[in-house]
Amino acid sequence: MADMLTDFDFDDPIPPITSKKRKNVIGLDDLFKDYKKDQEQSKRKQLKTGKTLKNWDSDDDDAVKTETQLTKTFHDFQQTMKEVDGQEIELIEHHQKDVSLSWGLEVFGEQKTSSPCLVTDLGSSLISKNSLNDEVSALLEPAPRTGATFLRGLLLNGWLSKLIIHHGYLEESIAKWTLNLLLYSSEESLMTSACDFWCDVLVCDKAIKPMIKIEWFPGFMELQRALESFGFQLYSPSNISPDVQSSEKSEQESSKSTGPHLKGPPANIRAWIKFASACCRVRSSYLIFSTLEAQELVATTVCLFLDRNLLGLTSELHDSLLLAVNYFEEKEWCSSCEKVTKNITERVPCDLNCLRAVECISGVDTRSKQLRSALASEMLRHCFTELSDAKDILKFMLSKNLKDKDCNLSKIYIYFVLIENWLLFSDEFGPVIKEMWNGIIRKCSSQICNTDFRPCAQEIRNRASYLLQNTSSE
Repeated sequence: MADMLTDFDFDDPIPPITSKKRKNVIGLDDLFKDYKKDQEQSKRKQLKTGKTLKNWDSDDDDAVKTETQLTKTFHDFQQTMKEVDGQEIELIEHHQKDVSLSWGLEVFGEQKTSSPCLVTDLGSSLISKNSLNDEVSALLEPAPRTGATFLRGLLLNGWLSKLIIHHGYLEESIAKWTLNLLLYSSEESLMTSACDFWCDVLVCDKAIKPMIKIEWFPGFMELQRALESFGFQLYSPSNISPDVQSSEKSEQESSKSTGPHLKGPPANIRAWIKFASACCRVRSSYLIFSTLEAQELVATTVCLFLDRNLLGLTSELHDSLLLAVNYFEEKEWCSSCEKVTKNITERVPCDLNCLRAVECISGVDTRSKQLRSALASEMLRHCFTELSDAKDILKFMLSKNLKDKDCNLSKIYIYFVLIENWLLFSDEFGPVIKEMWNGIIRKCSSQICNTDFRPCAQEIRNRASYLLQNTSSE
């Protein structure tokens, strides 16, 4: 034990204890300085807090003012909308009997019983009697040669038109049979093939075959009978022959006894349009329509534009109308243009449908422009029965106060567009008429504001602004 203590004492000597020096004593001056600093800091905090409170108070005042303004604006907006809604309802109730707010007529009613052409035995046709050369016969050997079945196969695969063009002769039985399929078949493949057949035969390349001898030609009567079976109801009574009227009455009586029929245009109307176009295209080779029938065709084609169910056929209708307008000879055109416009005016009401009828004539050739201008002029005469002079009609438009709530802007829009088409596509008016028309444009552009919610108000304003811009640029 003693040895252990001796080892501890000698091996690890205890370091000497030293006392730390005390810091300097804080004097009164230092205490006073600290006290002053604390006071300054507290004053600064109070000043900052006061400023912040003042800023908060000012923000609250601004928020209250903004909220008050927004509330007032919202109440004013509600009041304005109530007044506008009341005016709009009142205007619609006042004008709904005068003019329709959208175009579109029910051109086709109930489909009726069809009356196809009578066809003799197809088995007696030359093609069915092995009149083909040996080379073609070898190709057709597997096919059964039993009249309609045999010809049906040739029609569907496109061989029938090639054989007719090769022989240069179309028999009456085959002509009537294919026309019946074109106009009345419910099978789309047969209808389309028959339409292609007639288009190929009529519009044949003269380099291949100068002219095909057609034993029987379908006339306008067949096209008109087809329209009747489709339910077409925009006929002009003065232009329907007695035969057509009698057949229409008999079909109406039969339809009453057989029950309800489908409504609207059938799928065959597309083939009807293409076939009519092909007939107009070949006047130099085949005179299919007379002048009166061609006039009726133009008027009927314009009426087809008024059926919304045919919007998908707009391109085909444009092509058909252009071909029908150019079907006439130069000496026939002036009188035909006048008769066509009167014919259309008798069928179309003086609402937005008359604008559709005018603007569907969109050709850029001289005849299309003449027809468009003449139809707009005839429509204006129909609207203004008491005014026939151009100056009187323009004076009427200039005298109207468009700001007046009782002003029927729907009719003003119709008159405005008709006058535009009348004058735009005619060069027979002098500087006085043009100046009056420019005055109408400026008036329609300035007197209608962009917050006018009356029917057709913005349509008039936008159209007038566009015309005014074009006039000023010129």
